[in-house]
Amino acid sequence: MTTKSLYKRLLGVGFAAVLGGTATTASAGLSEGLVLFNSFCAVCHGATGEGQAMGKSLVDDGAKGLEDLELLAVIREGRAGTGMAAWGDSFSAEEILDTANYVRAMQGKLGILLEPEDPIAGDPLAVAGRALFNGAANCVSCHTVGDAGGQVGPVLDGVYTRLGDDGLLEAFSKPSASFAEGFPVKVIELNDGSTLRGVARNETATSLQIQSLDGKRWRTYFKDRVKSVSDSKSSVMPDIYADLNRQQREQLLAYLRSL
Repeated sequence: MTTKSLYKRLLGVGFAAVLGGTATTASAGLSEGLVLFNSFCAVCHGATGEGQAMGKSLVDDGAKGLEDLELLAVIREGRAGTGMAAWGDSFSAEEILDTANYVRAMQGKLGILLEPEDPIAGDPLAVAGRALFNGAANCVSCHTVGDAGGQVGPVLDGVYTRLGDDGLLEAFSKPSASFAEGFPVKVIELNDGSTLRGVARNETATSLQIQSLDGKRWRTYFKDRVKSVSDSKSSVMPDIYADLNRQQREQLLAYLRSL
């Protein structure tokens, strides 16, 4: 079960609606949690969460050890066999989060951070394009999006802002029409007549370091020990555009536009 679906199960659809209105990580403030805690929780748990006859300590190791999801669930659903009431029918989703964050503050811990809804969830084309990007098209092996991907090609975060429709389509459908800045491709002819290509790294007057096409190996060649070093006229990016059908092209472009 995904984090998102688990939050929905624990906190109800109303909580998902709260997250759906945010574009960045959401966390509740403490002032609302303080008011709620003092009004409804302190009578059992104590003003500082130290615990009372009717309620356990909220600042002991057991309470501190609760995972964020567990803490939210306890507030919403209560705890069977104890005097802990279920507040899900009385508190809104925001109030549950506010209260949990105040408890975390009393424990000397960071507040609860929740990931926002998937920003492209409402765009089926982009969702399908992301699956292609990470799957059959295997773009992720060379390009990074967010904190995942390869390093043979440029980082694609913000690519649509940089290139626009025309530039994005050209980069996708005609990868050798232009080379991304910082990713020049070199051809090295070895003394045995064989050749190899790769993204150039750290070139000097006497040597050239290239990154292999799979991005996993970096090798240095001394120019006086090979037959020739020249600029490549073709990109290392494969022509995946030609291998995709019209629908797949639209899907992948929709995903790239969303970045």
